[in-house]
Amino acid sequence: MFERFTDRARRVVVLAQEEARMLNHNYIGTEHILLGLIHEGEGVAAKAL
Repeated sequence: MFERFTDRARRVVVLAQEEARMLNHNYIGTEHILLGLIHEGEGVAAKAL
């Protein structure tokens, strides 16, 4: 599924997984993706947030 993602998008998903794990959530929701985007730090989305 992730083979079509860019390296940066994959990194965001990994960061989102880590955020969900730290919060003891058993799902990856929008809030985790947004946190992953912020922590990734590069790109338009991170700058906009």
